[in-house]
Amino acid sequence: MTTQQRALYTTAVESRPGVTEVRVSGDGGRTLPVVNPTAPGGLDERSGWSPEQLYAAAVATCMHQALELAAGVRGSDAAGSSVTAEVSLEHDGALRYSLAADVTIELPGLEGDARSDLIDEAIRFCPLAANVRVSGD
Repeated sequence: MTTQQRALYTTAVESRPGVTEVRVSGDGGRTLPVVNPTAPGGLDERSGWSPEQLYAAAVATCMHQALELAAGVRGSDAAGSSVTAEVSLEHDGALRYSLAADVTIELPGLEGDARSDLIDEAIRFCPLAANVRVSGD
């Protein structure tokens, strides 16, 4: 089976140098305003989204959808749940950077093993969770 035959959803986003927006392909030509940091901590968040913010949004959304999917499969209660993703741009040396992602899951309807098992299942369901640290409140 080819990758294309297995694909459930495909999207593409194009970014070009000097452009203040990215174009989402195949989605009616929508654009999303983006910014580049001028210096660490120097983002003008009112004019667009940084790559780190977009990644945090993607991770939080993916994990929350996976949490709801896992709850549905298990017959668990995910009411009132929320997922927060905190992404940090880290300096790894001369012109070398990496991202660190920490995810916090609030799941007020479950406790103990039921909570841990649901979070573990959600992590397996979310393809973006491979390199994030997850904690459940």
